[in-house]
Amino acid sequence: MATKLIMFAALFGHLAFAYPPIEYKSYDADHHYDHAAPKPYHFEYGVKDLHTHDIKSQHELSDGHGNVKGSYRLVEPDGSTRVVEYTADHEHGFNAVVKKIDAPHYQGDYSAQTADYHQQHHELLHPYDHSTYDKFY
Repeated sequence: MATKLIMFAALFGHLAFAYPPIEYKSYDADHHYDHAAPKPYHFEYGVKDLHTHDIKSQHELSDGHGNVKGSYRLVEPDGSTRVVEYTADHEHGFNAVVKKIDAPHYQGDYSAQTADYHQQHHELLHPYDHSTYDKFY
């Protein structure tokens, strides 16, 4: 066991002297870093992906003194639209008003037109009578 310890010390002991620990410098205490300096900004984006039905938008505005105002809207899976308008400041905190706009409802009876469309579409995709398939089973 002592031989193993001597071999280990001989093989790996030199690494402690070959690679001294790295000394990191901290930031200069005299230099003032102001990470919270007020900076006004305006931000907005929108997505309209009809393939995935991902439709949303947002915009936000800050005056640089902690006052933020913005809104976002998105189309929910049921077709309704959620609209959120918000403000934030040091005096009142964060306040949001949420509105829901119902999905548009179509007036009239489209069931006959829809049935005709689906029947024609089905006949185009499946031109053979389904009863002929019974012969093979």
